[in-house]
Amino acid sequence: MQFHTIKSPWPRRILITLLSYLSVLSFARVISLNGDGAVYFGGKYFGYNLSSILLFAVTAWLLHRFFLLKDKRLRNVSTIGGILLGMAIVYGGYAHYVNDIFRSVSEGILQLFLIMGISICATPVCAELFQLPGHIQKWYADKQHTRPTNRFYAFIDRHHWFYFLLAWGVLMLSYMPIFLSQWPGNFVFDAKYQMSEVCRNGYSTHHPLLHTLLMGKAYQFGERIGNVSAGYQLYTLLQMLILTSAFAYLLFYFYKKGVPRCIRIGVLLWFALFPMHPAFAISATKDVLCAAFFLYYAIFMFRLLVDREKFAWYSYAGMILAGVLLGLLRNNAIYAVAVSGLIVLLYLKPLKSKAHFLITLMAILLLHSLCNRGLIAYTHAYSPDTQREMMSVPLQCMARVASYRRSELDSALYEEICMYIQEQDISGYNPYLADSVKNNANEHLLRSNKLNFFKLWLKIGLQFPDEYLESIITNTMGYWYPLNQGVYVSADIAIYHTLIGTEHEIIKHDYFPLVTPYYNYLLYHLNYRNIPIMGYFFRNAPYVWLLVLTLLWSIYRKRYGLLMWGMLPLMYLGTCFLGPMAALRYIYCLAVCAPLLLHSMIHPCAER
Repeated sequence: MQFHTIKSPWPRRILITLLSYLSVLSFARVISLNGDGAVYFGGKYFGYNLSSILLFAVTAWLLHRFFLLKDKRLRNVSTIGGILLGMAIVYGGYAHYVNDIFRSVSEGILQLFLIMGISICATPVCAELFQLPGHIQKWYADKQHTRPTNRFYAFIDRHHWFYFLLAWGVLMLSYMPIFLSQWPGNFVFDAKYQMSEVCRNGYSTHHPLLHTLLMGKAYQFGERIGNVSAGYQLYTLLQMLILTSAFAYLLFYFYKKGVPRCIRIGVLLWFALFPMHPAFAISATKDVLCAAFFLYYAIFMFRLLVDREKFAWYSYAGMILAGVLLGLLRNNAIYAVAVSGLIVLLYLKPLKSKAHFLITLMAILLLHSLCNRGLIAYTHAYSPDTQREMMSVPLQCMARVASYRRSELDSALYEEICMYIQEQDISGYNPYLADSVKNNANEHLLRSNKLNFFKLWLKIGLQFPDEYLESIITNTMGYWYPLNQGVYVSADIAIYHTLIGTEHEIIKHDYFPLVTPYYNYLLYHLNYRNIPIMGYFFRNAPYVWLLVLTLLWSIYRKRYGLLMWGMLPLMYLGTCFLGPMAALRYIYCLAVCAPLLLHSMIHPCAER
């Protein structure tokens, strides 16, 4: 209905009142799924809370503005965004607090009404967000390429790369306090397993070999000089240099594009001061170097697809180098590069541009394959447990059925499941974490009996499709659920030290005690989760939804070059959905691309 064409305001006012109240009721129902928390009136019960009145008023105001919109395309795209958000909140809430989404037909119908009710508020919110870049672009156009006329900027205009070096130096200096406080680095996550491969000279391809070798060479240098901690610091410094160089290159790109100085300063402060970045910069995880080269590659793709820049040979060379290193530093990243590249290849016109990109993509894939084979030959690495990793999602699905629906499951099928998954792992099934199921799965049987495994998975799935769907939802909800979450939904960033288990142990020293209490409070004791606003940006959901809303906005504005560029982070996110859990470090590459995503919507680019 075109409400902006109706002269009488009363039909619109009545409908807005009813829809706003339905939205409040829907939020109240979803919030009530959380059985914990304060039991006093006004805390646990949304209806007794002043916030329900505020939500009603805000929803009514947003709906009033939404109904007056004349842009049909904006309304349609906003509705899609609102429905997606509604589905995420409702299904995420049921998965997280009830752990049983499709328990009855009546509950399923109720969930559809809840999605509709929450979408009533989320849709006009999306419409407001999609209109916001248009207002900022006017300010942006006035500020673009306006710089103070002083000697400093005159020098930078003559020597552009000095800006890059300056930003690089500032970022490195900003990370030195946490490096000195946690010297020689934050030895966490999978680092001890990778270092054990180095110590026993038995490498595997389970973790990226290039990353294992970088840590190993630094550690072995420490052994030669009689201090493995001093040797290991070389790896941490190298990682800091690479990561900050990627951030500096983004700032350099913004400078060349004439991005207003206040935005560039904001981006610099985001990278320099937000605790997530310095914490990752010193943490021994492959995801950090992957994020650095992901950002490099994303900028090259942005210049090619959105800015429509004509690349010189050295730009193509830089793009190829970034793509190869990206694939070598995270095993799933090369699939995102390949699939997104094929989609971009279908989009590109004319034939000359298509040919140049095809050569670039083929060079990346070929060089990655050659380098990977060379690393395997150099280290004599073996490929362990590949089937267990590949079958992580099907194994988790079957474990859920065997754990929750054992009484309804045929005994023969249950016994066949136990051939692939150990029975004690079924009893310890964790809906948020597949490691407890896949780590002890029968690798040999998965390799030799793959066809029968898929037949079993399909047979059980046809009998319990709801459990399969809920298994995928709970295992991935840490990426897309925007409200409260538990520990396993999104692994924390933490400062700690895991032992290698060898005679030469990496020993930490505090060379900057002035800042140690600050970082320990935030990261060692995990108090960043309690800080409003800051705590939310330590989660996966903001960066995933920023990507989704950017892609929807590109559809609304017919910015198809930006949409094609977004295939790279979207395909990478898709590979993470096939992983064992939703950890922030897995998608840290999306977090470092956040300024580029925001820039893509507010800058008046050359794309038609």
